[in-house]
Amino acid sequence: MKAVLLNTSLKPGTDTSDTEELLHETAQLLQAEHIDTNRIHLRDFHISFGITSRLDGDDDWPFIFDKIKEADIVIIGTPIAMGEKSSIASLILERLQGYHDMTNPKGQTLFYNKVAGVIVAGGNEDGARLAAQSIFYRLSMLGFTIPPHAHAAFENWEEENEEMEKDEVTSFQNIERMTYNLIHFAELFHFHPIPTLGNTIKP
Repeated sequence: MKAVLLNTSLKPGTDTSDTEELLHETAQLLQAEHIDTNRIHLRDFHISFGITSRLDGDDDWPFIFDKIKEADIVIIGTPIAMGEKSSIASLILERLQGYHDMTNPKGQTLFYNKVAGVIVAGGNEDGARLAAQSIFYRLSMLGFTIPPHAHAAFENWEEENEEMEKDEVTSFQNIERMTYNLIHFAELFHFHPIPTLGNTIKP
């Protein structure tokens, strides 16, 4: 199986970020289960705006889209800015929406039998949940499957060190649960894909 981890942090890939650290934890778990894992720091690529599958001359989108199309597991990692997901996360979701009417070989939505998860870094509890809800809704409408507990967050509260350490342990437990649920559902679809009955796009 294959997984792609999309970092939508606004920081360049050369800078450390909470988003990258959380995705790193997920990648280690995936690789331990022998899943081919790609991590893409989207800030380092040129991605044109628009709800479209058409390309500009210098658009790096084909490389990114190919990785998403090949993957069984797609995880979007985003920081929180003023209670909302990053602009890069919105950009990726808009680009994916440009393929809403494309189908797989069975005539189903292109993203059927793919599972999706979300990692949120920073913000407070309400902001992290709002970002995850927004991303999950759009991915679900595109055909991705959202397993139980497919969202993990790390909230940067200004508290005592003991409380921060407790938060870090909780965050890792959430990442672990999210990652293994994604793996379990991806394995289910590998052997039992979504039936075509009532699930094809009619021309």
